[in-house]
This record gives sequence, C-alpha cells and structure tokens, in this order.
Amino acid sequence: MLISSDNPSIIDNDDDNGINLGDRKSPVSKDVFKSKKVNPPPTRPNLRYINAGEEDQMEIYGFQPNLFKTLITWFTILITGGILRLIFHWKPHWMLYCTHTQCSLEKSKKVLLIDHFMQKFTETVMYEMNDRLIFQNHHDNHQCRSSNLLQQKQLNQQTKPIEGSILLPGSNGCFNKVDSMIYFENKKVRYVWDKDLREFVKIRGLDRNIKCTYFYNQKGLQEKEQSLRRKIYGLNKIEVNVQSVWQILFMEVLEPFYIFQVFSLIIWTCDSYYYYATCIVVMSVLSLVTSVYQTRQNQKNLRDTVQGTDTVNVCRGNDIYEKIESTQLVPGDMIEVPSFGCIMQCDAVLVSGNVIINESMLTGESVPVTKTPLPHTSLQMTYDSKEHAKHTLFCGTKVIQTRYYNNVKVRALVIRTGYQTAKGELVRSIMFPRPVDFKFNRHIHKFICFLAFLASIGFFYTIVLKTQRQVPWQKIVIKALDLITIVIPPALPATMTIGVVYAQARLRESKIFCISPRSINISGCINCVCFDKTGTLTEDDLSFSEVVPIDANCNRFVEPIYHPDSDLEFGPLLINLASCHSLTIVENHLIGDPLDQKMFDSTDWVLEEPEVNDTSKYDLLTPTVVRPKQNYQDKEIGIIRQFPFSSSLQRMSVVVRQINGIQFEVYAKGSPEMIASLCNPDSIPSNYSNILQKYTEKGYRVLGLAYRPLPSLNYLKIQRASREDLEKNLTFLGLLVMGNMLKPETTNIIQTLIMANIRCVMVTGDNMLTALSVARECSMIQPSHKVILLDAHQESSDNEIPKLSWKFSNTINQNGVDVHFNSKIFRVEREKTHVAVNGKTFNVLRNHYPDLLKKIAVRGTVFSRMSPEQKQYLIELLQEIGYYVGMCGDGANDCGALKAAHAGVSLSDTEASVASPFTSKRPNISCIPILIREGRASIVTAFGILKYMACYSLTQFISVIILYTFYSNLTDKEFLYIDLFLITLFAMLFGRNKAFERLDRDPPPSSLIGPTPIASIILQILLVIVMQIYSVILVKAQPWYKEHITEDEDDLTSHDNYALFASSVFQYITLAVVFSKGKPYRQSLYSNRSFLLSLICMTTFTVYLVLTPSNFLIEFFEFDLQNVTLEFRFMMIILAAAHFVLAIFIEYVIIDFLLFKKLPKWFTCLNSTESEFKWIDRETKNNTLWLPNSLNFKLIDNECNQNSKTSDDNLVENNHTFNRIKSKDCDRDNDHNV
Repeated sequence: MLISSDNPSIIDNDDDNGINLGDRKSPVSKDVFKSKKVNPPPTRPNLRYINAGEEDQMEIYGFQPNLFKTLITWFTILITGGILRLIFHWKPHWMLYCTHTQCSLEKSKKVLLIDHFMQKFTETVMYEMNDRLIFQNHHDNHQCRSSNLLQQKQLNQQTKPIEGSILLPGSNGCFNKVDSMIYFENKKVRYVWDKDLREFVKIRGLDRNIKCTYFYNQKGLQEKEQSLRRKIYGLNKIEVNVQSVWQILFMEVLEPFYIFQVFSLIIWTCDSYYYYATCIVVMSVLSLVTSVYQTRQNQKNLRDTVQGTDTVNVCRGNDIYEKIESTQLVPGDMIEVPSFGCIMQCDAVLVSGNVIINESMLTGESVPVTKTPLPHTSLQMTYDSKEHAKHTLFCGTKVIQTRYYNNVKVRALVIRTGYQTAKGELVRSIMFPRPVDFKFNRHIHKFICFLAFLASIGFFYTIVLKTQRQVPWQKIVIKALDLITIVIPPALPATMTIGVVYAQARLRESKIFCISPRSINISGCINCVCFDKTGTLTEDDLSFSEVVPIDANCNRFVEPIYHPDSDLEFGPLLINLASCHSLTIVENHLIGDPLDQKMFDSTDWVLEEPEVNDTSKYDLLTPTVVRPKQNYQDKEIGIIRQFPFSSSLQRMSVVVRQINGIQFEVYAKGSPEMIASLCNPDSIPSNYSNILQKYTEKGYRVLGLAYRPLPSLNYLKIQRASREDLEKNLTFLGLLVMGNMLKPETTNIIQTLIMANIRCVMVTGDNMLTALSVARECSMIQPSHKVILLDAHQESSDNEIPKLSWKFSNTINQNGVDVHFNSKIFRVEREKTHVAVNGKTFNVLRNHYPDLLKKIAVRGTVFSRMSPEQKQYLIELLQEIGYYVGMCGDGANDCGALKAAHAGVSLSDTEASVASPFTSKRPNISCIPILIREGRASIVTAFGILKYMACYSLTQFISVIILYTFYSNLTDKEFLYIDLFLITLFAMLFGRNKAFERLDRDPPPSSLIGPTPIASIILQILLVIVMQIYSVILVKAQPWYKEHITEDEDDLTSHDNYALFASSVFQYITLAVVFSKGKPYRQSLYSNRSFLLSLICMTTFTVYLVLTPSNFLIEFFEFDLQNVTLEFRFMMIILAAAHFVLAIFIEYVIIDFLLFKKLPKWFTCLNSTESEFKWIDRETKNNTLWLPNSLNFKLIDNECNQNSKTSDDNLVENNHTFNRIKSKDCDRDNDHNV
C-alpha cells in the first residue's frame, strides 16, 4: 500500500508537468461571494488533488527543505529584527516557499493544501516505521552527501518508531499489513500515502463500499488486532484543545491589529504623546482580557459539550465480552448497547435488537426514534449511512432504551470513531468553519491599503519637508511615522465590531440567539429566504381531520368519517389506523411521531406492551398489542414486525395478526402516490385523483392507507421476508387526512418579505399540491398568479435521458372559482408565473439539465418532496448564482441546509443550536424580518463607522500636513481631545440606533467600493479640505496675524494652529452627525439618546472652547489667542455651521437622493460584477425560449387577456414555431414561446 522512504525511484508527474504555483489560476472568482460551492471546482490534469470530486477537494503540492534558502531566510529574519518571521506567522505558506523547494509528493517532507475557498494550509509529512526500517534508514543516512543533511535531519525528526506492523484499511472492509506509513493531518483528518494510487488518501471507517452482509459476518476484534487498528485510527475521542491563558494571549498579541497598536504606542511615546497612548494601552488591555477570557470560555464550553468517555462492553469473539474504555474503540469492534441507556461514543450499525434513541443533539428533533437492525434482505446492498440511517446509531445521541428478542444481546458494529463520526464532523464544522468572505470585509482591506498609500505620500512629504528645514533625523523619522498612525487609525478594527455587538444584544432581547456574530452583517444582505413547511410555516402538531374510506362495491370514495372511534366499523381500515405506527411506551408514556400519535388517538384504542422489563419485551412472540378500550374480545391486534418510515421510500408498514386470527396481514401508510403505486390497480378508486386533489389543494396533509393478507406465510417466513416482497400487490383502503394549519404569523411575515422585495421559497418534503396550497394560503403565491408544474418522465429505456413535461396547476382566481389550464397551449400573465418541482424532477434536472436547473432555481417558488440533501443542494445552488440566502427550519431534517445558508435560523427551544448560526426561541417565522432588519442596521452602522473613521483620519491628516507646512502641528492636548473625547466617544455610541421598524424594498449597499460610498467619502473630504484651507486663508488675512517660523519642533503655538483646530474640531462632530443615518434602515438619530446627548455636550463645550476658553484651557491646549478678535472666533463658528449645512446637503441630497435613489439604470448596467441570478432573471423574462420545446406556452398581456375571449379552439399548437392567437380585440401579436 505505502511507499517506503528508502525508495526514491518513483518520480511524481508534478516534476514532468512543471507545476508552478505562481502560474495557477484561482477556480473561484474573487468578485463573487465565496460560499460553499454546489460542486467542487473541476480538476485539471496538471494538478494533484486530495478528496478529488468531493466537496472538501483540495489541491496538494509537495515540498522538501532547501538548506541554502533556509539559511538566507533566517539571515533575513535576523537583520529585520524578527519582522519577517512575524509576517511568516501571518502567512505560513510564504515561509514554506522561502525555505523549501517544490518536489514530487513521494519525496515531500511538507505539503501545501489549497481548498476552493483559496485558503492555504501547510502540513508536515510524518513517517511511522518499524524498528527494522528505522535501522536501515539510519545506515543509509551515513552514506548520504552533506548537501542532504538538512533533509535527513528533518526526516529523523518526523519519523516515529513503532512495534510490529500497521493495518491500513483496504477494500471491502479488509485491512492490509504494512511496515511503514507516510501521512499528514489536516483539520483533524489523517491522509495516508497510497503507493499504488500514488496519492494521499483519506483514512475512512467502515462506511464506504462495504456490503451489508459484512456487518453480520463480524464477530468482534481481539485485543491485538484492535491495537493495530488504533495505530491508524488513533484514540476514539473528540478532543478539543483548551489553550492556556498565556498561549491565547501570545496569539492575540501577534494579530496584525495589536502589532500595529504596539507600533503606534512606540511612536507616540517617542513623540511624548503620553496621554492618548496611556488611554490606548488601557483600552487594549481591557480588550485583550475580554478576548482571552471569551476565547478560553468558548474552548472550554465546546470541550465540555462534546468531550465524554464511558466504559463499553466489547465482544472478543465467541460471545466473550470485555469492558474497556470507549477511547479504545476502533472500527470493526462489536459492542453491546446497554439496556437502560447511554450516550453513544461512536457511530455503529445495529445488527441485533431495537434501540429507542434521542437524536436531538444532531438533528434538533426532540421526538425519540426507534432504530432497527440492518435488514437481512438488503445484505447484498452496499451500506450507505444516509440510506441506512434508521439502522445506524450515531455518536453523541442518547440511547433511551434497548429491546431484544430471544435473549440475544443488542449489538452494533463500530464503523467510525473520533472525528470521523457524525458528531466529530459537526465539531469539525465548528472548529473549522467555512470562510465567510463577505464582500464588505474584503473592501475594508482594500480601503486600508488605500489609506496606507496616502500615508506613504504624507510620509515622504514629511521627510522631504523636514529635511529641507534641517530638522534632526530622529525627529523626522518620528514625525513621518506618526503620520502613518494618523492616516490608519489603530482603533479602526475595534470600532468596526460595534454595530455587530449592539445588534447581537438586540437579537438576544428578541429571543434570537447567535453563535456566529459575523453572520449578522450578512443577514442584512439576504434577498432570498427558504422556508421549511411543517413546523415552520404551519403548526408543529397535526390534527386529525377525517378518514376517507372506499366503497368496495362501486370502487369509489364515500363520505369521510370524522370520528373513527365511533363511526368506523372494525375492519382493515380501522386496524390500519390503530396498528400502522411506530409508537412505543417508555416509562409509562406513549412516545413516537406526532402524526402517529394523532392517528392512533383518533381510534380511541390502547397500546399494551407485555408486563415485563421494558428491555426484554421482544422476548415474547407478540411484543406489542393494540385493542379497543372496551369490548375488545377477538379484536386484539398483535404487531409482529415493523418497517420504519423512510423518507426515500415515503412509507412505513407493519405485519400484524389478530390474537385469535389464522393469518398475518401487512398494513402500510405513506404518501398517496407511493401507496397507490404499490397497490393493485383494480383497488384504486375511480375518483382517486379528484378526491386527493381536493384535499391537497386545501392544504391538508394526506396519507394513503393500504393492506394485504398473507395467508401462505408462517411466522418464520414473515421474519425472513424482504420488505419489497411484503409491500406489493396491496389493496387500497382509503385516505387519512390530517390538518396542518398555518401559524397565525406566517401570512403577514411572508407578505412583509415580499413587499420588501425579498424572494420567498418553500422547500418541503410534503406533497406538491399540499405545498402549493400552503404557498397560496400564506401569499407566497398570489391568487391571480399561475404555477407551472415541471415533471420528469423516464422513457421505456433506462439509458435514455428522462423527458421533461410541463403543465399548469389548477389555480384559483379572485372569485374563488377553479380555473383549469390542462390544455397543451396555455396563456400566461407575464412576470406572474411560478415554477414548482418535486424531488424526483429536481434530481433529473441536477443530473441531466444543469443549465435549466439554474433557471428553475431563479423561477422556482415551491420545491416539494425534497430530501435533506436536496434542500442543502438547493441552498448552495442559490448561493452559487449570487443570492444571499436565508434558511428557516425546525432543525430536524434541515441541518445541512441551515448550516449551508448565509443565515440559517433554527426554530428551537434551546438558546443555541450547532445546526445553524441563529436559533430563535420564537416558534414562528417572525424572527426572519427581525434578523434582516438588525442585519441591515448593523451593515449601515458598519458603513457609517468606517466612513466616519476614514474621514476622521483624513481630516486629521490634512490638518497635520497643512500645519507641517507652516512649521506647526496639533498639540498633544488637541490630539487628545479629538481622538479620545470626540472620536472614541462617538464611535462607541454610534451603533446604538435601533433597527427601523419596516423593511425597505432596497437593501443597503454591501460594497464599499461603489459609486455611492466612494462619492460620499470623496465629496465630504473635498469639503473638509476647502473649509480648512479657507480657515487658513482667513486667518492669514487678519491684521493681527503673526507668522509662525521657528526651528524648535516642539513650539507648536501659533495662529495657524488655532485656526486649523477651531475649523477641524467641528468637522469631526459634523461628520458624526452626517454618517449616523436613520431611516430606512435605522431609527433616527433622536432615538439614540446617549449619542444625541454626547453630541449636544461636546458641541456645547467645543463652542465654548473656541469662543471664550478659560485661561486654564488656553494654557492646557496651548492656544495662541493673543490679539485674536472675538469677531474672528465667531467667524470660525459660522464657518463650522456652513460646513454642517453643506455636509448634510451633500450626504442626503446628492448622495442618498440623486446617486442612490435616482441613479440611472444605464449606469447600473455598467457593473460587470452583477450577480448571475439577475441576468438569468432578465433572460427568463425577456427571452421566452428557455423552456424545453416539448410544450409551448402563450404569454398574453393583461389588457389583451381581459379584452379577448379566446377559446381553446382559437389556439393552434406548433411545437417549433410561434403560436398565434386569434383575437378580434387585440391589434398586435403578443405571442411568445416560454
């Protein structure tokens, strides 16, 4: 399997292809939100990959140490005083480039991994060899040339001696013995070198390409074999490292933000700017303490949540069991599941007995489920953890009870341990979250680079100016570097988080809890929300409505029965209602699926389990009995065998027998479509479609009921029969109708979102017609809108691509009358047509029509019969085409979709759910507009603070540059007043504005590099420059003006200083007001009382400071007010007022009204980074040929539709040409193909 380190003869293709990292092109556009891709990027022949074709696919490059490059690099680190090493700490792959040379993977000592988010990881390749190979390598090392000393030294450090062989997993559950192992680890996953495939492969458990028969053939592992497997899999524990306080502190201090702060403190200290430096030190220490405390607490909480060990009874073969620590488990161990419950410490396949288990930790579903053994009938099938989830016990879930038959222990075979388990994958997703590369965050970095560019201009200007004036070089360096700290404010990163902090606090008050604060800003950009139906749009609990029986004589549905307990006679239909469920009794409580409970309660029967220990109930022939409460003689039904509900099969069934009966019977319930397909066609009522459509269109949840007598099967044959053999040739019994009412808040919330131009999509596992009915009822589809149903049909040959067909669903017009569009040619109102698809068709589109699928994703409103995996795929597809997607679900079957969405909201009673970034304790979708409003407020706050901090730094930069020109500068006290009492105070209170009560149709801008924000900053700074220059001109024109020329750099007192300070100090207050915007995303400035009070106080004090300061303040601020007239001081106040009026006019009239609201549409078309979904939307509106040619549709304008009375006879079909409509009231041809 593995290549040994002493075999250098195999050369990787990388060398032949001449791969150069510098020439590679990113598979992900930097202009698109880097979200999780629907499919991994395509592979290219000249690159090597790990996990190729999977969603965690990564490029891999091999490197080996280079002695010459290493010496040069460390020499450079020394002469730069460690600065280069600090940069390498931020960019580890740069150090890899500087100290290593690219080589083949076989020879690599380090590897560079690049995922499709363009994240880079550097990992060390480790070697494990037995003593014989180590001795041989030691002998070979003495014969190596001196040029390879570095490589040999590193190889020795990376080699671990082991005793005996290593077992590596092969195919079909087999393990192969090898003497050496070459591997590396990334994100808690181990990758081992396979010399046959000549690539690194992920170590997997027993869950891939394993026949189901394998699990029944295993008898357990001996201790020696278990120990050998542990060498490759490691200990079975999910270990979360809790760093020490000093480790966290050290890593925090090395962050670029704090490094720049340290740099700024050094400059300020050298410039004797002690006051502000002291304040920054205090704030930084408090920030560090808070950050270190929160980080350590988060690590401890995660460790306490996920880490746990237990003792396990493991089989050693021949029914010999031994208790061991759960950390010693490996894939292949056979364990006994305890009778009275435990927490599962691994993933295991159940092979005997039944287990009642609570999976709320993983799915959020609080109703316990019953796990059954892997069926013998599927032994030749390949095991799939999703398909066989009903037979798999997952790590972290809680076993409530076990039940066995014939004194056989409840046993399960371990298939995954540690971080490979379902719980481990969940923890890995928390520890290594996908990057949220929000466009706004990227633009912040670009903007800081722009500020750095301006700082460099000021830096060189200062050097040139001071050098010409023969200022000592020490002071030149300090003044020049000080200018950098002015242009790039050290407090910028901290102030950018203020809006998020306030938004998170307000969300908590609204009972919406967040474990990912960075997702709050993104939630403000949401333009598409996907909703689950049951438990999200509709009530959690179903209510029994009626059962619709069949008259066998006329083979038609008859009048519905509303009270089966009294009105339904004893017979197959009543037995189906009473027995076809998965209910059980635990601690005297009936537990199971809520639908099953409602159905069983409608019969008024009772469920009895034998009066023995709960864990041994399956020792009896009839473990469970259902019977009427009274007069139950000869009516007791024993449930012999149960096939649990499967979302893929869309049904469940049971095998029962009356206590005094002579034959077994199978009863089934499930989706009407599935049950009807399993029934004898003669038993299907003639009015089946009409009655089913009647109920589903009204939003009811409908299940089909069927049964089949089994006269020729005895008990043993029943136990051995396959599910497929039993669930065929059924007799249709009737329909079970369950009410699923909308939650009271649903309709108003959906209408609110639609009015805010936020697209609403329903993604449900329920029936299409039921989903459409709910969509109409909650206004997701308006009454006058049409719905196109897309369906896939497989032709006679399975090799042919399935065909697509289209039809209109029955719709209801405003008068409540059914309007049928079942002809081959249709009339459609433009832009008022929705597309609906089911899960089967969705898969066909996904596999055979990927381009059409994107258009369906843009036009689709209802997606029914969707599996959890399909829900996640749809979310990722919407993200891929440019939507910012929100997902709201109950957390049960929506975990994948909730985690994939930009903002997933789980409706749960708990305060936090690992399934999604947001958890709402509000049991309805009212949390969605609240979240979006707070997200928008947070974005606007972030934009405002960023623009304020940018304009503040540029305003101060302009003041300093002007004063440098006139041999002056702002004094330390003036800097202190501006930086601490104005900027810091305003920035801290800036984000306290609450979110606006209503959602605006236009979302706030999410890009800093756009016409609106750029124009805002430029115009405001131009105004600042004009006002400051005018104040200098004004002061120089005064008869009492005294020019300030001095060789003393510390003598800053001058008339220029006072004029610039008096002019600029009001500009900071004005900018705070200008950028603190209210409606339509935040409440008005007046609602933020603390911010308003600070503005009033600081403005009042500043007016006093400029007009008539006391002698103490004059001396403290070092003002030169000698001969400065009161008239000039009032002129400074008038100048500030004029600046305030002009700044308000620029921001609210020119920027917000003219540029943002009235920007011509042709200008927006120049945007080359427009999202894909927008041009797909335009294409499907304007180009009517995007649907398949199998059917054609008519689009008729509303006027024409109202004035023309066209019958079906007037419509002429032509599949490949435009259809023409003959209408005497229409003067023009409105025909279009859709």
